[in-house]
Amino acid sequence: MAYKYNSGTLQILPIGGVGEFGMNATLYRYNDTALIVDAGVMFPDTDQPGVNLIVPDYTVLNEIGVDRIIAGVVITHGHEDHIGGIPFLCRDLNRDMEIYGTRLTCGFIRKRLEEHRFDHKVDLHEVVAGDTLSFGEIKVHLLRVTHSIVDCVALVIESPAGTAFHTGDFKVDQTPVDGKNFDFAGFAEWGKKGIDVLLSDSTNIAKKGYTLSERTVGDSLKQIIEPSRQKVIVACFSSHIHRIQQIVRIAAELNRRVVLLGRSLENSMSVARQLGYLKVPAGVMANKEEIREIPEHRLIIITTGSQGEPMSALSRIVRGEAKQVEMYPGDTIIISAKTIPGNEKSVMRIINSLYRMEAEIHYEEISEVHVSGHASREELKLVFSLLTPRHFVPIHGDRMQLVHHAELAKEMGLTRRQIHVVESGDIVELAGDKVSKIDSIEINRRFIEGDRFEELEDIALRDRRRLSEDGLIVVTLMVDEKSAELVGEVEVITRGFLLLSDDEAEMVQIRDRVRRRFSELKRKDRLNWEAVRPKIRSALRSYFRKRMNSFPVILPIILTVPRTGGAKR
Repeated sequence: MAYKYNSGTLQILPIGGVGEFGMNATLYRYNDTALIVDAGVMFPDTDQPGVNLIVPDYTVLNEIGVDRIIAGVVITHGHEDHIGGIPFLCRDLNRDMEIYGTRLTCGFIRKRLEEHRFDHKVDLHEVVAGDTLSFGEIKVHLLRVTHSIVDCVALVIESPAGTAFHTGDFKVDQTPVDGKNFDFAGFAEWGKKGIDVLLSDSTNIAKKGYTLSERTVGDSLKQIIEPSRQKVIVACFSSHIHRIQQIVRIAAELNRRVVLLGRSLENSMSVARQLGYLKVPAGVMANKEEIREIPEHRLIIITTGSQGEPMSALSRIVRGEAKQVEMYPGDTIIISAKTIPGNEKSVMRIINSLYRMEAEIHYEEISEVHVSGHASREELKLVFSLLTPRHFVPIHGDRMQLVHHAELAKEMGLTRRQIHVVESGDIVELAGDKVSKIDSIEINRRFIEGDRFEELEDIALRDRRRLSEDGLIVVTLMVDEKSAELVGEVEVITRGFLLLSDDEAEMVQIRDRVRRRFSELKRKDRLNWEAVRPKIRSALRSYFRKRMNSFPVILPIILTVPRTGGAKR
C-alpha cells in the first residue's frame, strides 16, 4: 500500500467520517509520534441486512507502519459515531492502549469495553476542558464546546510543524442545560496565537441562522406533557442526557413517575447517574416492573426507538409485544429526535401505526420536540471569526456538505488554495504555512453483526442483498449412487422469487435445463458432486439473467440414493 511520511510535517489522515456520516476517526502524526482523535461506528443502511455496526478496518494502521508510534487516543465526546469503534481499534492494533476522554465519555467507553475481551491493557484517562496533554512533540489542548451530549471538547493539536484545530461535534448553545458554557475566550485566544488549519463539523452547513438552545425543547415538552391525562411516551437517543434531565425535571414538577425502556438507554442513564451528570429527585424514577402499578395519568416512559428500529422498545410497544406497556387511544407519543438519513421509512411506519391507534403524536416536523446538536451557518461563521484559520478542511459530513462548507470558508475570506476538501483515506500534510493533500490510501470497512460482534464477510452480505431483492431457489436432484442416473423428478422450490410455482411451462423449462446440464457434467465429473453443484448453479444463473433479468440465490442439492433405499447428501 502506498504510504509516505515527510519528516518534520504534521500529517492528518481521516480514517473515517469525512465524505460520509459515522466512523469518525482521524490520525495525526508528527515524526515518530502519532495520536488518534475519536474512533466511531457507522450504522447500516437498509441495503445491509443483518448488519449491526460498520467500522473502519484499523489493520490499515499496521500495514502502513504507524501502529507502533501511536501514543494515545483522544476522544472529543461520548456519541457512538465517535466512541463505538474503540473496541475494534484496540483489537486491530493488538497492543496496550492509552485513551483520553472527559469523565462521562470515559464512563461510556468503559461500558463498551466491558462487552469485549482483549489480550492487552486499555488505560482510560479522565481529562477536563482546559487540560493540556503531551505526546512527544505533540501537545493537545482541550476546549469546552456545547453539543447534544455533555462533556464535549474541541482539540487544539500543536506541533513544531504548525497548529491544527479539531472542533469535534458542536453548536454554540448560550443557555446550556448544565450551565457549562461554550469557551468563547479560549477560541479567541487561540485565534490570536494562530491556527494553521481548521477541521470543522459540517453537519448543519445547509441550515441558516443559529441552532436553538436545548432549553427550548424543555419548554415545548412541558407544554405537551402537562395537559395530557394519560401516559406519555418519549423516544430519544440513549446518550441525550440533557433531554432526559429535562424530562425528569418536568416529571417532578407534574408529580409523574419516569420509567426507562431499552437496554442502551438503561445503560447510559446508569452511567450518567453514577457519575453525577443526571440529577434525579427522590421518588421520580420507577422500574419497568412497576409500570402497571402507576396510574396512567402519572406515567412517563422514556424509550429507545426514535429511528424506527424494529427491535427497539418503541417498536415493540407499537406492535403490542411489550409485556409491561399497552397503547390506548389518547396516549401521548413524542419522538424527540431527528430522523437520521436512511431511516425515514422506518420512522414513518411507526408514526402511521401510532396514528391508527389514535394516539396524540408529536415529532420534529410538527412540534418543537427536538433541536440539533450541530452548529448552523451563523455559528460556523462565528467559529471562523474567532479562529481566523490560514487553511480549512471541512469534516463530519457527506460530500455535498463538505463542498457547501468550503463555499462558506470562501465567504469568510479564504482563497481556493487555502481550502482543502478531502475524504476518508486522503493524507493531508501541514508544514508551516503550507497545507496540501499528498496521497491517498484505501481504508476498508468491516460489517459487524450480533451481540458477539462477529465480522460479516462481503460474500455473505452480497448473498443477503440478493435474497432480499431476488429471493432463493432450491434445486434438488435425486441420483442413483451406483449408476449416477437421475431418480425421479428434479424438484424446484422458490422463496421470495416471483415466478414459478404457478407457471408450469416455466418450471418444465427449468427442470429440463437442469437435467441436460447434469447429463453433460456427469460424463466428466462422475460422482464428484462438489464439482457438479457450482456448474448447475452457474447454468441457472445464466438462465434467470437472460430470461428475467433477475439474480436469485441458487442452492443446488444433490442427494444420492443407494440401492437399499434412502438418500445421502
